Amino acid sequence: MKPIAVAVLSLSAVLTPLGARSQVTSNVFERVLSVRVNAGTDHEGTATAFTLDVDGREYLITAKHVVQGLMDKDKIDVFVHDGWSPITVEIFRCEDPVDIAVLVPPRQLTVNYDLPFDKTRITFGQDTFFLGFPYGIMPSGRGVNGVYPLAVVKKGTFSGQLVLDSAKKATMLLLDGYNNPGFSGGPIVYHDANEGGYALKLAGVVSGFIPEVVPDMKEHDIASPAEAGKAAKAQPWRIRRRSNGTYFEYVDSGTFVALNTGIVQGFFIDPAIDLIRQHPIGPEAKERQVNDPGQ
Repeated sequence: MKPIAVAVLSLSAVLTPLGARSQVTSNVFERVLSVRVNAGTDHEGTATAFTLDVDGREYLITAKHVVQGLMDKDKIDVFVHDGWSPITVEIFRCEDPVDIAVLVPPRQLTVNYDLPFDKTRITFGQDTFFLGFPYGIMPSGRGVNGVYPLAVVKKGTFSGQLVLDSAKKATMLLLDGYNNPGFSGGPIVYHDANEGGYALKLAGVVSGFIPEVVPDMKEHDIASPAEAGKAAKAQPWRIRRRSNGTYFEYVDSGTFVALNTGIVQGFFIDPAIDLIRQHPIGPEAKERQVNDPGQ
């Protein structure tokens, strides 16, 4: 295994003590990229992708819905050196219901620090981390190489899994965390409790979050709590008193909103590894200690 450098979080950030197991290391930080698709169109959007080395070749992994509408060979933009840089990629998509796509870049994009992919060592109830660029936010600070923006890190608990199609190795992993738009395509990583050291292993790819669809509310004036409707009397939280002493109740408006339940959805990486091995055409992942996408 190649040596893993500890990522610099930002110029003003306080680094986690070396002995802390919560630390996210450079074998992850230095691989996570902010990407843009459909630039200049009504369907323009940003998301997250990350590099992964398989059998000595580098590939770019993201969520399949991120590249929806792109052709099998198409352009995406990668944020590098303070601006968007276009690259042409070949796109291979995992079969439904797996929400993972494998992109083949024209050249090696990142360092090749060892990032093992192994879902067998993750355990229910343990901490996991997922990285990305929510709402296109790129925080101040760079990785130790100063080329790509440093991703936002969030932590979640590995809460469970759903086998959707065993023949396709389509297994969804569920995290107790809080995902936001823009994290799609980011890596889900964890510390192997059976091994020492600080390096992380890859379990899967962020797909989205499970929404809770609930009625939108509007205010309905009432003279007193006694005059509230049946719903409000059964659910007293619907009844409110204003600062001027008048009362109102919350009633359903007839429209609905989708709330974030705090359940993050991802997919284990296995189908993407199989897809890569069916198309072993990624650029050679040479030993590199500095991110230099121009090489």
